[in-house]
Amino acid sequence: MSKDAQSVFNDFVQWLIGREIKAASLFLNSLRLCVGGEFGQKVGLFLYFDPVWHLGGPKGILTGSRQAQVEERDAHVALNLLVQELLGKKVQRVSVDPLTIDIDIEFSGGYWVRTFVSDPTDDENWYIRDRQNNIVVTGSAKGLLLKERPARSDESTR
Repeated sequence: MSKDAQSVFNDFVQWLIGREIKAASLFLNSLRLCVGGEFGQKVGLFLYFDPVWHLGGPKGILTGSRQAQVEERDAHVALNLLVQELLGKKVQRVSVDPLTIDIDIEFSGGYWVRTFVSDPTDDENWYIRDRQNNIVVTGSAKGLLLKERPARSDESTR
């Protein structure tokens, strides 16, 4: 029996709750998170946020995709350090806005990641990929979609 995007997403959420972020970094101005494994491994789930997202902590917003567009290496390294504050944090809640399909993920310690639609015609604002089975749920203002897709270059250790 084949599953639809919503049921696979629900399975992903159930698996994520209580698990730790094992890897976190920027790829250009995209945010990448690994749960259940490191970058480049074929285990766990890979979470990818692009084009528009922001990351917050207990004191407010830490960084966002627009700020991460910096071209200066030192500035990008400094922003990556902020993103790495998520390492070891546990996923506490995952929700999707039913109208915009923006995702909101809360982590232990008062941290969170949220996307927000900047272009309703975009095909993908975020995705979660099962790295062992290459099953991907993508989210955009158009809805949730289920795809089979191998890892992209931005999921590697780069």
